[in-house]
Amino acid sequence: MSSKGYLEVLGTNRQIRTDINNINFLERKDREGTAQVRITKTVLDRNGVPDPQLHPVTWVATVTYDYKNPAKKAGDQWLNSRGFGVKAYTMTQEVGVSNGK
Repeated sequence: MSSKGYLEVLGTNRQIRTDINNINFLERKDREGTAQVRITKTVLDRNGVPDPQLHPVTWVATVTYDYKNPAKKAGDQWLNSRGFGVKAYTMTQEVGVSNGK
């Protein structure tokens, strides 16, 4: 495993907070679509405070989705009543983003 991977960085005393900055719908047609989702991941310490040694990182996810995934078991319709499903996604880290600093 990479020494820069999340398991190595987080250990047992940290967690990641993911904030959704915005969503841009690129295409929507016939219960399918593609969207770009900009997120910021922040490493928190065991008390939920941002770790000052690790700066927040901004990512752009391109997500292809549809609404063609009906519930498989009785009762599951409450979890995903519209049948939303992600078909594919890619994540690209933004570089040169100040994250408000």
